[in-house]
Amino acid sequence: MPEQKTDPGKNGVKPDTEALRRENRDLRMWQEQFLAILDALQEGVQVVNRNGVVTYVNKSFEKILGEQAADRLGKNIYEISPNGALVETLRTHKTVFGKIHTTLNGKKVVSSNSSPIKIGGVEAGAVCVFSDISDIKKMSRLLERNEQQIRQLKERVQGFAEASYTLDDIIGGSHSMRSCVELAKKVANSGVTVLLSGESGTGKELFAHSIHNASKRADAPFIKINCAAIPEQLLESEFFGYEPGAFSGAVKAKMGKFELADKGTLFLDEIGEMSLMLQAKLLRVLQDKEVERLGAVRSRKVDVRVITATNRDLQQEVANGNFRQDLYYRLNMFGIHIPPLRERPDDIPLLARHIIDKLNREYESSFTLTPARAEAMRQMPWPGNVREMENYLGKLVLLSQDAQEDEAVAETSAGGAPEEPALSSLEEQEKRMIFKALEKYGYDLVGKQRAAKELRIALSTLYNKLKKYKQD
Repeated sequence: MPEQKTDPGKNGVKPDTEALRRENRDLRMWQEQFLAILDALQEGVQVVNRNGVVTYVNKSFEKILGEQAADRLGKNIYEISPNGALVETLRTHKTVFGKIHTTLNGKKVVSSNSSPIKIGGVEAGAVCVFSDISDIKKMSRLLERNEQQIRQLKERVQGFAEASYTLDDIIGGSHSMRSCVELAKKVANSGVTVLLSGESGTGKELFAHSIHNASKRADAPFIKINCAAIPEQLLESEFFGYEPGAFSGAVKAKMGKFELADKGTLFLDEIGEMSLMLQAKLLRVLQDKEVERLGAVRSRKVDVRVITATNRDLQQEVANGNFRQDLYYRLNMFGIHIPPLRERPDDIPLLARHIIDKLNREYESSFTLTPARAEAMRQMPWPGNVREMENYLGKLVLLSQDAQEDEAVAETSAGGAPEEPALSSLEEQEKRMIFKALEKYGYDLVGKQRAAKELRIALSTLYNKLKKYKQD
């Protein structure tokens, strides 16, 4: 019997070809399943060998990155993506998390995580997983915009100011004041621009509040701005607002007074103090009914009723070249001139009693206006008008515990005519009132703060008064 030839194979044992086929078939099946799993992932996958050559990308990679596998396979990652996560891993031999970049077409934002691949303890390359975070970024930007809108809404709510007075709050029985009130009633619902003129302290702001409250805009914001109280360089941003980056320090958007007053009333006090440059911009807003924030690329429509006030003669300011004539005509569509207190002496006792009643409630006092005191006040010139009267009566009421001193200040002389010292002696009363408050609260910082609060003056004013009176 001839000797049978055999293929010894490993260890002299003939290999089981069927088993090898099954093993290869299982391996191919496992590889297909593994690749199918990788292609089923929502994340993109890219694999490179230790030299940086791309050996594999899945279908999601193509979808996310917008690149075909054929354009990547066999290419060196150092050349096609030198700043990516895979290069960083190959160079550092460390895992990289959350590297953010934009796709080549600029349409998507991608986050990538990469890790080294080790086989038998030897680094064989690296794998990178990509995630499309465009929607997350969009949601983040939307959230930022919403937060900005919320901030602006809060700013708008905080900026809302309700008008505090009505026409019924205007005290005065004189013909001149009744005429002013009647004019205010007529113009309230018209919506036209109103110019209130008169000396300081005559009650122009009171009329502005009242006109707003008597109008169809009463439920909308009443925003006021004193053109003389805000530095010139800040006034424009106060009027029109600004966008982030409009100037140094502008890190977020801010609404201007015109936007805050939308659908309501904007009261511009001391309009005669406004610069010619800002006058031109104000005129354009009144004509176009649009405002443009500093740094903005588009205008915003506004529906604002404007009321202005001034203690200057604007016609003379126009003649002097300090005020634009076209703006003056635009503002003075309806003018109301409020007479000074000295021209309506019959209103003085009415106003005084009204002010005293308010002060008595505030200070829990019982000060009364005697006929002699009322007559003395009728004879006073009141250069500061109602504001001066309020200041004067406030001091009298605060000192009303000493009745004799009160009478000495306000009583007339024996002949019935008001004595000249009646107003000048207020300085003595003020001095006594200040030191009385300091004796009550103390001369330390806290005591001076409390004294200033009760006296309704600024702490700096109190210090100036003390410096003045200590020299007496």
